Amino acid sequence: MGEQQKKGDMDHKVDDQKEEPKDKKKEVYLKIEIPSWKEIKSNMEHRIKDKIIPTIKKIPQSDIFYLLLFFPGMLIYLEMIFHLLNYRSLDGKIILPILFAIPVGIILTILCTLFERRVNLAILWVLVSIICLLFSMERVYFYVFKVYFSFQSVGMAGDAISEFNNDILLAIKENFFGLLLLFIPLPVLGLLLYNGAEVEQRKLRQQGLLLYTAVIFQILALGVLLLYGRGDYSPFDLYHNTKVPELCGKQLGLTTMVRFDVAKAIRGEKELVLANTPTAKWDEGTDPVISESPKPQQEAPVTIIPSKPNSTPTPSPLPTPTPIDTSPNVMDIDFAKLAEGESNDTIRTLHEYFASVQPTNKNEYTGMFEGYNLIMITAEGFSPYAVDKNVTPTLYKLTHEGFVFTNFYTALWQTSTSDGEYVACTGLIPVGTRSMYNSRNNLLPFCLGNQFNLLGVKSKAYHNHTYTYYQRNETHPNMGYQFIANGNGMELEHPDVWPESDLEMMETTIDDYIKEDQFHVYYLTVSGHMNYTFSGNSMAYKNRGLVEDLPYSSDAKAYIACQAELDRALKLLLEKLEEYGVADKTVIALSADHYPYGWEKKNIDEIAGRVVDPNFEIYRNHFILWNAAMKDNIIVDKPCSSMDILPTLSNLFGITYDSRLLMGQDIFSDSDPLVVLSNRSFITDKVMYNSETGKITKLIDGDLPDNYIVTLNAIVKNKFKVSQSILEQDYYREVFPNYPK
Repeated sequence: MGEQQKKGDMDHKVDDQKEEPKDKKKEVYLKIEIPSWKEIKSNMEHRIKDKIIPTIKKIPQSDIFYLLLFFPGMLIYLEMIFHLLNYRSLDGKIILPILFAIPVGIILTILCTLFERRVNLAILWVLVSIICLLFSMERVYFYVFKVYFSFQSVGMAGDAISEFNNDILLAIKENFFGLLLLFIPLPVLGLLLYNGAEVEQRKLRQQGLLLYTAVIFQILALGVLLLYGRGDYSPFDLYHNTKVPELCGKQLGLTTMVRFDVAKAIRGEKELVLANTPTAKWDEGTDPVISESPKPQQEAPVTIIPSKPNSTPTPSPLPTPTPIDTSPNVMDIDFAKLAEGESNDTIRTLHEYFASVQPTNKNEYTGMFEGYNLIMITAEGFSPYAVDKNVTPTLYKLTHEGFVFTNFYTALWQTSTSDGEYVACTGLIPVGTRSMYNSRNNLLPFCLGNQFNLLGVKSKAYHNHTYTYYQRNETHPNMGYQFIANGNGMELEHPDVWPESDLEMMETTIDDYIKEDQFHVYYLTVSGHMNYTFSGNSMAYKNRGLVEDLPYSSDAKAYIACQAELDRALKLLLEKLEEYGVADKTVIALSADHYPYGWEKKNIDEIAGRVVDPNFEIYRNHFILWNAAMKDNIIVDKPCSSMDILPTLSNLFGITYDSRLLMGQDIFSDSDPLVVLSNRSFITDKVMYNSETGKITKLIDGDLPDNYIVTLNAIVKNKFKVSQSILEQDYYREVFPNYPK
């Protein structure tokens, strides 16, 4: 019995074993249909081992180093060092310059392995040298000019080197250690090659693998952009739409910024596409940072909180027509009709844009100075810190009399002085670089030189530096001026010093025009130019005795001393106007080209007696608008800027112009104020908006209008795009084909 039971048990086990393979087959069948993780992992290991690794092994080992470390690693290293040198810190967005550096580095790796060894080595050395030099050059340029160098301004490089050679040499000296760090890749490359590293030519399949890898990293970088949202001036917006150099360089990296700049220089801009200007409500996807407006800290009459124009200004002694004409300041232009027959898409878009622009209205100051003389001055490096009651008494007088603008701003643009002139003289926004030069053959009907010429008043312009610098011998005649400068007719007693004397310029030119029945002259000064040291500025050295007792550092004293030469020039000008009996019929309009960016900010803080806000307050300035017959001052609190000078003067002098065709606006009109800075930050009577951080500083107690920031960002973006298209398309010639030659 026991044996039979055992046998039965054995038979049962045998039967179980016979059925087991069926179950296993079923299991295998299910695994093939739905693979398990182990099988997927095994399959991946098999592919890596049998396919990918053999492909990689075919690439020389030195090339693997270049691919995985050298070029991408070099760009990552340079981006981080450059960022630290420029901004003194790293934040979370540094991941973007790093990610965008990787695909560029891989592309450079491909370029260095396209040919035979000797050619590849030559390409390798050239590329690495150019990249190190580019980062170093941008560092020095940013240190001196506070903006990035653009390849669109290559034509002006010679002028910049000749004029700023001492400043550049000083910048190199002061940044010597940082520049050494930016050249580290060169000795590293030499060490690698010395130790036997080679760059052999790759096969097409291997190059394709590298290109595929670069594409993957580029897609990854583009995907990371979305993590920061798609709002105005977000990394996504900067990469795809609004390529602001200052913001691109900081948020996306120098590699990406230069790539954008070179592409723009080669192919130009795409078709003009303007932003929508919504007015419904706030963008729910944006959480603005709101803080209280800063308290006033500057001495009177300058205040820190913008407001509407003084509702009860001291009336001018000059007669004002009654009733006041408040009709729009426009010309007879049918933009809608022009758009209907236009085949050029960009010009048609411009016609449609200007048809929708709200013009500014005439006002109680319209024609106030009609028939008067105008002396317009762009003062090099002028700022509130140049005004001292004892050292610069004439500047003190002019900034405290006449029209007193308490909320005026002078932005720093990419081509410093030339762009500063362009803004004040054209009422347009400079875009990229060399805007003034690029306009030299364009029709500029609203420039005051051309406007006064049409009135039968011969316009003249003077400059006490080299007449060909920034090609002003071409640009200023195009604005309607007979241009006389150092080297083409101006007789200076000391023409070879640097910088030249504003007083000497005034002495040698006043007699050219002061006896005429009516005159318009334009002066561009140079005495206030950096470098602000007694050894590097001849005007500072000349006037050193005037500032010896001031309680400031040597550099701060030197700045005021060189501006004292401008003060002397103005003193002579006022005396001559009085002597010839034309002071009451002459208007002086003076503004800066830019704030003294060549001055260390610590000196600005020192002379201001506090830490000056680097985002807005640093651009705060004086706009002198003075006439001897104005016995009472008119205080203007409305936020305004250099871009508003041309339409404001046109209105005051009763000149016919179309307010829709300018980016600035008549300060005395009832239009809402808008001050635009080069990085797209802006100031209104309600807010200060920082484009870099998205921070909103409210200047009012109540709520902002619906969708206020979104709408203004769209308006600002459109102003930049429209200004660029006006320049590139010579748009005014399209509007005024019969303009007198």
